[in-house]
Amino acid sequence: MSTATEIARLQAARNKLRTKAVALGIGVSTDKLDDLADEFDAIVNRGAVSAQVQEGDTYTIPAGYHNGSGTVSGVAGGGNYSLQSKSVTPTKSQQAITPDSGYYGLSDVTVAAIPAAYQDVSSVDAAAADVLANKIFVDDEGNVTPGTMPNNGAVTKTLDAGENNQSYTIPAGYHNGSGAVTITLEQKSATPTKSAQTITPTAGKVLSSVTVAAIPSAYQDVSNVDATSADVMAGKTIVLADGTEVGGDIIDRGTVTATIDGLTTLTYTIPAGRHSGSGTVSLTNDIETALAAI
Repeated sequence: MSTATEIARLQAARNKLRTKAVALGIGVSTDKLDDLADEFDAIVNRGAVSAQVQEGDTYTIPAGYHNGSGTVSGVAGGGNYSLQSKSVTPTKSQQAITPDSGYYGLSDVTVAAIPAAYQDVSSVDAAAADVLANKIFVDDEGNVTPGTMPNNGAVTKTLDAGENNQSYTIPAGYHNGSGAVTITLEQKSATPTKSAQTITPTAGKVLSSVTVAAIPSAYQDVSNVDATSADVMAGKTIVLADGTEVGGDIIDRGTVTATIDGLTTLTYTIPAGRHSGSGTVSLTNDIETALAAI
C-alpha cells in the first residue's frame, strides 16, 4: 500500500472521528488524531444507571456512555402518586388527554370505538345528481349534501295516432316502477268500394287490426271482357273491361220471313240484328204469278 493511500485512509478516519466528537460535544472540527483519542478515552462508561426520585426532586443524568438499561423511577412517600384511568370517545377534532386535578398522571387511556354515527366515506362516489331531491348524504370529504335528482313517482302517459302524441320522452329522474306508457287498441272493419279508403282510428285510440271484407258479390273480375255495345242486344247492359256500363246496340229482329221468286227477286238481304231462328227465306213455286208479274 502506498504512503499516499495510507495517509488518505487515516485522514478519512480522522474526519469521521471529528464529526462524531463535534456531535457529542467533546471536540472541535480541527482536532488532530491524538486530541480525538484523548477525548474519546475520557468518555466514562456509565453502564446501566438507575435512580429513584421523590416528587419535586430532580436527577441529573451523568455524562458518559449509558447502555440503555438504566431506569429513573419515583418513590412513595414523597407526595401523591395517584394515577388516573381515563376514557375518551374519538371526535372530529384532535384531543389532548391529561389527568384531572389531584392525579399525578395517567395510568391508561381507553379510546372508544368511532361512534356509529361516523362511517368511513372514502368510497363514496355519489354526487348530488345521483341522490333524490330533499334527501341528504355525506360526500367523500364528509360534506353534508342534499340530493337533486327529481322524484317523478309513477308517471303515466297514453299514446295515440294523433299528431304530437305518437311518442313520449321519459323525463330525467327517479321513477318508482309503477308508471306506464300505454295505448288504447281498436279493431275496425271495411268493405271494398270503387274508391280507395283510408282507415283511421277513433280519436285517442290506435288501430290494432283492420278487417277488410271480401269484394261484394256484385263485383266480378271483368278483366277478360272484350264485348262492346255492338255485341250486345239492345236494352241489355254490360260492364266493359274498364268498369264502364254500356247498353247493347243489337236489334231484336224476332222471326223474319221472306220469299224470292227467282225471276223478279233473286236475293234477300238478311237485316242486321238478332234473329229468333224461326224465320225463313223461301223460293215461291207460283211460276204463273211470277210470270204475270212480268
